[in-house]
Amino acid sequence: MRFEELGLSADLLQTVIEEGYEEPTPIPERAIPLILAGRDVLAAAQTGTGKTAAFTLPILDRLRPYANTSFSPARHPVRCLVLTPTRELAVQVAEAIRTYGRKVPLRASVVYGGVPLDPQIKELLAGIEILVATPGRLLDLVGQRAANLTQVEILVLDEGDRMLDMGFMPD
Repeated sequence: MRFEELGLSADLLQTVIEEGYEEPTPIPERAIPLILAGRDVLAAAQTGTGKTAAFTLPILDRLRPYANTSFSPARHPVRCLVLTPTRELAVQVAEAIRTYGRKVPLRASVVYGGVPLDPQIKELLAGIEILVATPGRLLDLVGQRAANLTQVEILVLDEGDRMLDMGFMPD
């Protein structure tokens, strides 16, 4: 199977090709069509099997209707939350979102502990559609009312090598 057969939009396919991928590994091959259809997915696989692409690409496609270039934070509520156990994994996932989403005007941010809180608060208050976070820092930001999760539609629990669980909130 080729990426062209998975149902992704043309600009995301072009980005995948630019990144040097021609054929999806088994995880993206199976997961992308299900995620595009709004189904929940649970997957476990080793590092390097395409788990991050398997959820990042269809999330970008599903959130495309919300993409806009407005400066208003109200036009950019958090619609996807990706939780990771470590800052290293959070940064890795955020980089993948930025790489694959470079042609889609969605805002993404990564938040994790061990760094000053104020710059992260400022970025969240400016508005983002995709938030990648570690649990402790997310709780801090929610407690300070800097992170509003009331419009989250997509939840990803990414445990790196261990498991990936995507849940779609009912409409």
